[in-house]
Amino acid sequence: MINESFYHAPGAPLDLSEDYIIRATALKGHVRAFAIKTTNAVKKASEIHGTSSVVTAALGRFITGSLLLAENMKGENDSQTTTIKCDGPIKGMTCVCDSKGNARAYPINSVVESTYLRPGKLNVGEAVGNGMLTIVRDIGLREPYVGSIELVTGEIAEDFTYYLAKSEQTPSIVSLGVQIDNTGVTHAGGMMIQLLPGATEEDIDYLEKRVNGGFPEITFLMSEGLSPEKIVDMFLGDPEICYLSGEKVGFNCNCSAEKMSRGLATLGKAELKELANDPNGIDIECHFCNSKYHFTSEDVIKIIENNG
Repeated sequence: MINESFYHAPGAPLDLSEDYIIRATALKGHVRAFAIKTTNAVKKASEIHGTSSVVTAALGRFITGSLLLAENMKGENDSQTTTIKCDGPIKGMTCVCDSKGNARAYPINSVVESTYLRPGKLNVGEAVGNGMLTIVRDIGLREPYVGSIELVTGEIAEDFTYYLAKSEQTPSIVSLGVQIDNTGVTHAGGMMIQLLPGATEEDIDYLEKRVNGGFPEITFLMSEGLSPEKIVDMFLGDPEICYLSGEKVGFNCNCSAEKMSRGLATLGKAELKELANDPNGIDIECHFCNSKYHFTSEDVIKIIENNG
C-alpha cells in the first residue's frame, strides 16, 4: 500500500488543485530537485493577455521556468526579472518573480498564428525564433546580478538549461510543459534537477540515462494525477529522496495607483506639465495585468508639486 503522506513536501498545500513548488534532495545529497505546478497561473496569464495557443504555451513555459529559477530568493524585497527579446512573431516576453512565489508576466505580441511540430505539439521555437534570454536578480547586493545568453532553440526549457550551465555554471535538467485543449490550459508545470558539489560520474550517467530514457512529458504525468512530489520521485527513482519544503506559487501583479504615480513622477517636469494640460487627464495600463489607472490633470499637478 502506497503511503500518500510520504509524497508531501513540508509547507506544500494539501489541496492539489493549487499551484505550488517543491524542493528535494536525492542520490545521497548529490542532486537537488524542484518540481512545480503552474496550471492556474498560466491559465490566468492566458486569460489576462488573451493569448493564442502558441503564445499561451510559450508564456506558460516562460513563467514556469522563471519561477523555478527564482526558487532560491529569500529576502523580503528580492526580485528576479527574466526577459526574452527575439525575432520570432511573439517578439519577446517579460516575467518578474518575487521571493514569495508570485510571478507576473506579459508577451509583446499576444496573438501569433500557431504552427505544429507534430499533431498536438505546438511549435514554440518558431514563434520565439532567435534572440537573447536575460535574467536580472536583485537580492539586496550593491549591484544586481545580470546573466544573458543567446537562445539555443526558442523552446524555452532548453534555453533555461543552457543559461544555467553558461551563466551560473550549474549543470541542470529543465523540463517545462503546457497542455492546452479547446477549453484552454488544462495542465502546466515543470521540473529542474541540478547537480551539487560532490556529484559523481555515476550520478551524471544515471541522470543522463533518465533524461534519454523516454521519460514522459510533465503535462502527461500531471494529467494522470501525479503531484509535483510524485513526478520528481518518479524521475529520480531514489527511495531515499528527501522532500525539503514546498510553497504556493501564483500569477499575482503588485501594481497600484501609488506605484503608477511614482512612475509618472520620474518623467521630466516639462512632460508632466504637458500632461497636466489635458482636461481629460491620462490613462495608464499595467503591462502585466492590464489594470487601468486614471489620473486627472489635478492629480498630475499634485505629482509636479510633490516632486519639486
